[in-house]
Amino acid sequence: MSGPGKAASEADGLARILWEQSRRLGLVHLYTGNGKGKTTAALGLALRALGRDRRVAVIQFLKCTSVRTGELVFAEKIGAPFTIEQYGASRFASREEQERVRESGQTVERGWQAARELVKREDLDLVILDEVTHLVRNGYIGLEDILDLVAGKAAGLELVLTGRHAPQELIDVCDYVTEMREIKHPFNHGVRARPGTEF
Repeated sequence: MSGPGKAASEADGLARILWEQSRRLGLVHLYTGNGKGKTTAALGLALRALGRDRRVAVIQFLKCTSVRTGELVFAEKIGAPFTIEQYGASRFASREEQERVRESGQTVERGWQAARELVKREDLDLVILDEVTHLVRNGYIGLEDILDLVAGKAAGLELVLTGRHAPQELIDVCDYVTEMREIKHPFNHGVRARPGTEF
């Protein structure tokens, strides 16, 4: 074949190659800001990925309490290819709950080690590190640690980071950055956190 037909066929072949490469391009998302919706947005992306038969792993930091979050319950119901692990006691946890978390080994340090291993795995499509920016802000890890994690992730892995107070250096290395800004929240008018909405 020669002429326009050959050129069109070669262009179609190149387009297919570029499409396949772009599908395997793993980018980094960051949801930050003081508004509600960071975890919700990350889990929405997880739902979309699961709908496309992707394998999804979530690590939630600083959320362990005796009250299990709705997303944790859901992940346990459906099992693989969707897993959620929690490490580190919530700031709302009682002293007894904090002690229970320490005794269980679900420490922030162990969670960070798990996160570093997850992001290098080639068999996962999406990893969410929920509330990970708080590890930097609270001194559990250094800024360089999280920047190294982003730089060292598996090439095809889509990585989502959430949490308030994201440092500018982290914003600079992410591909998608969204700031959730609180305009109004019912908590400020005495409405307590509700199951299925806040947790």
